[in-house]
Amino acid sequence: MFGGDFRVKTLDIKITGLIIFLGLVLSFSGCTLQGDSEPLITVEPESAVVRFGETKQFTVFRPADATVTWSVDDILGGNEGTVGTIDSTGLYTAPPDDEDAPERVRIRAKDQSGSSGPATAFLTTFDSNTRISTNYAKMAGRADTYSAGQRGIAVYKDPDDPDDGDIHVYIVWADNSKGGSRIWFTKSDDGGETFNTPELVDEGSSLQQLSPSIAVDGDGIVYVVWEDDRELDRDIYINKYDGSDFGTTHKVNSGLDFITDYNSTPSIAIDSLGNIYVVWEYKEAGADDNFPWLYFAKSSNQGQTFSTPTRIAPGNSGRRPAIAIDSFRDAYVVWEDITFFPSSPTNIKISKIEDDTPGTPQTISTYQSSNYHARFPSVAIGPGGRVYVVWQRALILNPGFDGEIISTYNFDLAKVNQTTLIADIRTPSFPDNQNVGVFGGKAYPSIAGDTDYIYIAWDDQRNNSKDIYFAKSNDGINFSQERIVNDSTGTWHEKPSIAVSDEKPYIGKPYVIWTDHRNTSTVTTISPNDVYFSKED
Repeated sequence: MFGGDFRVKTLDIKITGLIIFLGLVLSFSGCTLQGDSEPLITVEPESAVVRFGETKQFTVFRPADATVTWSVDDILGGNEGTVGTIDSTGLYTAPPDDEDAPERVRIRAKDQSGSSGPATAFLTTFDSNTRISTNYAKMAGRADTYSAGQRGIAVYKDPDDPDDGDIHVYIVWADNSKGGSRIWFTKSDDGGETFNTPELVDEGSSLQQLSPSIAVDGDGIVYVVWEDDRELDRDIYINKYDGSDFGTTHKVNSGLDFITDYNSTPSIAIDSLGNIYVVWEYKEAGADDNFPWLYFAKSSNQGQTFSTPTRIAPGNSGRRPAIAIDSFRDAYVVWEDITFFPSSPTNIKISKIEDDTPGTPQTISTYQSSNYHARFPSVAIGPGGRVYVVWQRALILNPGFDGEIISTYNFDLAKVNQTTLIADIRTPSFPDNQNVGVFGGKAYPSIAGDTDYIYIAWDDQRNNSKDIYFAKSNDGINFSQERIVNDSTGTWHEKPSIAVSDEKPYIGKPYVIWTDHRNTSTVTTISPNDVYFSKED
């Protein structure tokens, strides 16, 4: 974990040694750490995710002659309105709705001597999770939902077809179930209740395919872009799904073909006329691999051909570009600027593409401390047609391209003026949370928007393992209570993507995917994992 494990392990060793020392002292003095008159009480499960209005059984383990009482947030029996109730058997009932409910509650069982055991119930508005990567058995593959701007999911509802009664959900990811990494796709035609068997986006001979990004046009045609090494360097490819099958794969960066070049990390968006915009990183062979340029290309014929790629922000180096298009068909590209890195921090920049011409970039992340670095931007069009950008803010004491130690990370949000590209508002540490530990925090933010709200999902280490969290806002300043999305606890969940529909009655309902390690015995960067999905009812 970015080198941070060393410090954590060192701290663990010191604490463990202290505990052993104290234990020996107490043992020799005839005392015990627990105390002879204090029976040990434990509650299982130690933590659980509970939907509003639903129940969860907690069980207490105690000496046979001990009786216990149950409380919720130190309220005997709890209450129905805010924290939920718990009966004499440990059956917890979550509040009926989330209007005044906290993010989590503390369940406690206490006996007559005062000894007690705690557990945590995380309260959520999200449905039970669905395993998406069913193209391989559990523990038999390694999936990855990373994409530039975290764009691995798209949704569509035909506004003109009354017979098209539910929303369509489309998901892409990369996994190694066929040996090398390949791009997979699945869809749901019933709003995410069930999904089709996953299928390959491209049946070609590529040895490696990575970083898929997905978008859907106004006619419901789905487009997927990814990076691909079939020509033994790396190029950007696109394929479209017409509702029944994928068609012919086309190259996006044809106008940039040198003998050897490396094109990677694409992001895709589609305007109201069906024009497709793709942005990506580009590196020439022999150039410094650490300082890619950014390009975009446009297709007006459903991805069959693309314009000659145009460089974004000449004179600047950047990575992890993301793109969104407003109702005026202006495109906004954000990226992590590394022009002067590592001597200067990374920043988030934005450029507006009008009439196929990128404008002068502006910096939207500024910090007083040179130790803060802006990373992993995501962009969306939200209420009022405004541009919203969210990114990760990392405190890094030894910045570099290898071996960074990240002390903490969080993320920030900006609402950008579409004319000046200056941030009208900046919400630091969004949403501010005091549960972030010494190492870790919020990462991989993904943002989506509709006419009413912006919606953000991210992975979060507040619970000593990574969980997926969600919040929404109608102004970029005031946010809803954060809610956990994954329904398993104590394991690793990361790299979420979020999508929303702008069609009634689905406005306000987010759809989320992520990389999930719940079926994995150990969590490392090479351990097996899965793709999971959930939606808010």
